[in-house]
Amino acid sequence: MSAVLGWQALTVHANYGGNWTGLFRTGGAMRAPERLAASTFRNRDPQGYDGQFYRYLAHDPFLQQGTAAYFDDALLRSRRILVPLTAWVLAGGRQGAIDFAYVLVVGGFVWLGTYWLGRIMEREGRHTALGLLFLAVPATLVAMDSMTVDVALAALTVGFVWQLSTGRERGLWFILAAAGLVRETGLALAVASVAAALAQRDFRKAFGRATAVLPALAWYGYLYAALPAGQVAIPHWIPQLELGVLVRAMDPPRYPLLGAPVERMVRLLDSLALAATMAAATIGMVRIRVWPRAVGIALALYAALLLSMTNPKFWIDPYGYSRAFAPIFALVLAGSAGLGRRALAVAIVVSVAADLRVGAEMETQVAGVARWLGVG
Repeated sequence: MSAVLGWQALTVHANYGGNWTGLFRTGGAMRAPERLAASTFRNRDPQGYDGQFYRYLAHDPFLQQGTAAYFDDALLRSRRILVPLTAWVLAGGRQGAIDFAYVLVVGGFVWLGTYWLGRIMEREGRHTALGLLFLAVPATLVAMDSMTVDVALAALTVGFVWQLSTGRERGLWFILAAAGLVRETGLALAVASVAAALAQRDFRKAFGRATAVLPALAWYGYLYAALPAGQVAIPHWIPQLELGVLVRAMDPPRYPLLGAPVERMVRLLDSLALAATMAAATIGMVRIRVWPRAVGIALALYAALLLSMTNPKFWIDPYGYSRAFAPIFALVLAGSAGLGRRALAVAIVVSVAADLRVGAEMETQVAGVARWLGVG
């Protein structure tokens, strides 16, 4: 957490003129709520990135001030309430404190993920410092750079493995409930937990775990009542028979504005990151029988989701796909703790391979910090 906040403090002062809202990547051409516009640092990218919308939601978590009109997808963004709402609560609803409270919440989830992974390592006879491997989960780096919420799901996924390993049903329930409120893909953890209990014919446990989805369902119900009718349409999404990730790995995006040597390097990193994402899912499937049943089912669900993302365009943005499948990387890292050094090493290599492409996106930030420190 100190490393993440330390880096953020450096980049804020070096690249954003000391304005912490620069971390949220608000696009230069995007509209911002009037009460926030004056304090908002505008990114060079006209569209910005997803963190800007979660910042708006943190300032108006119950959507009572017309904030939904500034979202690119009102229902999608407002479903992912846990991180913004936690920031709002931490700030006591004070508008001037919410932005930095959000930064602290993201740092807090980095702490939790590291702590839980360290406890898993300790339980398997390894050094607790290996919990720092949570920093290698791609979603952690992306959140550090752009305030996206997926680091919270990654942390809760590691907590899911920890609670299962210790048999703490109450703790597991809170993990499952929180995961569903981070983003909709977090509900897969609850589904996996219920399926595992049903496989053991433990119907009482299955029912208890199933109730963990109620907070998310209650929030979704609130959104349908709070949002205007035109902003709650359910998109029609039908998977197509295409090999999206494989096609993109073999023919990564082209970057005509870059010089030829740089473009070749970036395209190589694209292929490596996409291959790493496929490898993480494959490792999960290969080892599915040696992990706890709920972990194996969760991996299978996320692998199925990966296969269903068939449009090659989905696999263009390294920040995007590495975040969406953060639970796969987290499950493989946490699940490999007890499988020997080679298994853990493979899990680390897979995460780092994806991180290389994410890191390439941060080159401008690093260069700015280097100049600010006088070493560039």
